[in-house]
Amino acid sequence: MELDKPLGSVIQGSLSQGLEVRLHPDVLVEEMRVGKFLVVQGARSRFFCMLTDIALGTASQRILANPPEPSNQFLQQVLAGTGTYGTIDLTPMLMFTPKPLQTTSSSPAAAQPSPSRNGLASYQAQSSADMELLPVKTIPGHFSQVYDASERDFRAVFGWEDDPHRRNFSIGQPIDMEVPICLDLDRFVERSNGIFGKSGTGKSFLTRLLLSGIIRKQAAVNLIFDMHSEYGWEAVSEGKRFSTVKGLRQLFPGQVQIFTLDPEATKRRGVRDAQELYISFDQIDVEDLMLVRGELNLSEASLENAIILRNEFGKAWINRLLTMTNEEIQEFCETKMGSKSSIMALQRKLTRLSDLKYLRHTCPHNYVGQILETLDAGKHVVVEFGSQSNMLSYMLATNVIARRIHASYVRKADRFLQTKNPSDRPQQLMITIEEAHRFLDPA
Repeated sequence: MELDKPLGSVIQGSLSQGLEVRLHPDVLVEEMRVGKFLVVQGARSRFFCMLTDIALGTASQRILANPPEPSNQFLQQVLAGTGTYGTIDLTPMLMFTPKPLQTTSSSPAAAQPSPSRNGLASYQAQSSADMELLPVKTIPGHFSQVYDASERDFRAVFGWEDDPHRRNFSIGQPIDMEVPICLDLDRFVERSNGIFGKSGTGKSFLTRLLLSGIIRKQAAVNLIFDMHSEYGWEAVSEGKRFSTVKGLRQLFPGQVQIFTLDPEATKRRGVRDAQELYISFDQIDVEDLMLVRGELNLSEASLENAIILRNEFGKAWINRLLTMTNEEIQEFCETKMGSKSSIMALQRKLTRLSDLKYLRHTCPHNYVGQILETLDAGKHVVVEFGSQSNMLSYMLATNVIARRIHASYVRKADRFLQTKNPSDRPQQLMITIEEAHRFLDPA
């Protein structure tokens, strides 16, 4: 069997800092790319690594003090690989370890494969079923050889899309190979995930791709808070030339429902069959205001008095507060031990909520309940904000809706744990939030 060409040797490293590899003389440093996947073959295990840094090294400071002339190609070639060389830094991500052999022999030596100095040949002689994929808990020894990751390595780590036992979904390819990189969607939807990047790097494109995979593979139902109206119907594509790409509603017309907090803006964009969405003041709790206290500039004293008002008036406490006169506030503070200045400041700042188009003093229809019914039916929901996309509007609506849906799912999960009936098991729900970092207090 023809072996892969080694790229370099491990010269030093640690589990916490990664591995330093010296490239072989016949390997051009320009062929290395940050983000490239490589494997290091140890005596027993094969380490799947990512290239994180590239550097140039010299064997002597005299070479740096007196470098060869640009025209002296012969001396440059003499120094290459000995006096001058390239190094790369690798971060081990996973390790392939041979499974213990099943044997009836009583000899300890027969239970474990003996280490082989020709580690690559030993690895290639074993099938995938003989290898176990584990987190990295150790590192390879000095002078272990480094190779390009093969298609077999990628399949062992990321799986393949036509795997009948998993919901794998291909999201792209490595920078230097035509091998699909797959996500196990069943595991993906069970975790909290983040997509980070600078503006214009394709965060929305990748998010739309992942959501499409989840819908197509039926891994979960999605609740998407679409701050910039990029996922529901259509969005502007990346690039210098103006063009649009289809949104989830166009790609999966029977499986996606759009709710809009700004019906007029949604209609202007040509979106058909979008459901209107309104929130009433009695659906806003003090906990919702705590999460937007920075946007409303609410003090601790104002929030403490909001709790007193809620305990007195129940769900209608905001409506009652907005209609109270100074005399009524004074009388309330005398009987309930509240602070008049804090309650008046709270009243003044909550009047900003009246500017939000989707808020109503009373709302006869339970739109949040309608979203829950849509999710229970297995449909995916996109909540568009249109012109109501300032941070106060976005964070308030997202918190009010998400908190109530979370509470409903907690009740459903408790019922399922009590009955153990498969029909009571709630569908896996994934909530997608644009600008999610805004919900994290910098403190």
